Amino acid sequence: MKHSCLIAVLAVSSLSLAACNNNEDQATATAETAEKKVEQPVDTTPMPDLNISAESAALYNMDDTKPLYEKSPEIVTPIASITKLMTTYLVLQAIHNKTLSWDETLQLEPLDDKAAVSLYMVTNKKEWTVKDLYAAMLVMSANDAAEALGKRLDKTDFPGKMNKTAKKLGLSSKSNFVSASGLDSGGEENVSTSKDLYLLASSLITKYPEVLDMTSKASYKTSSGYTVQSTDALLANKEIDGLDGLKTGFTDGAGYCFVGTAKQNGKRLISIVLKTSTIDARFQDTKTLMAYGFKN
Repeated sequence: MKHSCLIAVLAVSSLSLAACNNNEDQATATAETAEKKVEQPVDTTPMPDLNISAESAALYNMDDTKPLYEKSPEIVTPIASITKLMTTYLVLQAIHNKTLSWDETLQLEPLDDKAAVSLYMVTNKKEWTVKDLYAAMLVMSANDAAEALGKRLDKTDFPGKMNKTAKKLGLSSKSNFVSASGLDSGGEENVSTSKDLYLLASSLITKYPEVLDMTSKASYKTSSGYTVQSTDALLANKEIDGLDGLKTGFTDGAGYCFVGTAKQNGKRLISIVLKTSTIDARFQDTKTLMAYGFKN
């Protein structure tokens, strides 16, 4: 009887040990499988040498989140009036939500920066419709127009609204908005990365494609009869087939920058050029990127 009990105990112990070993093996196998799933293959395909002068640049096909070209995409750089793309997104969102109307009139306020682009300074007119301010913000890059729109959408903390929206759109924590126009605020600059700006631009075009109706204009005649000219020289000169936007930018900190978009044969590209040294350089870089993108 004692021998039987001993044999039974040993048998149970052996089964328990085997079960433990089996569980450990399964756990190890599961961990190894998980590691393999996490470890994604690294794309080692070298980027083409396009001789891009911008400090940071990128090119994307709207149908694919993988960039066709990148140069220093990790760099966080000031973005100047490229910031206005976020203000534009929020204006169009409010229009669609019917919390803002194109016919509503707003007052322009003086800017602290006297060198900033100002609709009031060139027209001596303070009261404008939302539609005219929207046009002035995108076409001539009027900073006072952008600030007036931002204040209308959130009187207390429009930059906070911008940053919350950036998070919802999937932009990284590297991006930070401090003003509606792209002007510095309290010593801080609006900053972002090429990847984040692609996410912003593609979200804007996808959700509110009517933005291209405005960004494609080389000039715009306001309701009061004043014509504003685009800061996008590529539009006026028709240098890229299918180019219909999006936004230029410049400050001393940001240099000359440009987020462009064009569509040819059903293929839409978005280019991002950040921190070039001259106006011509930002457009030449854009032409180089677009030419490469439409051939590949």
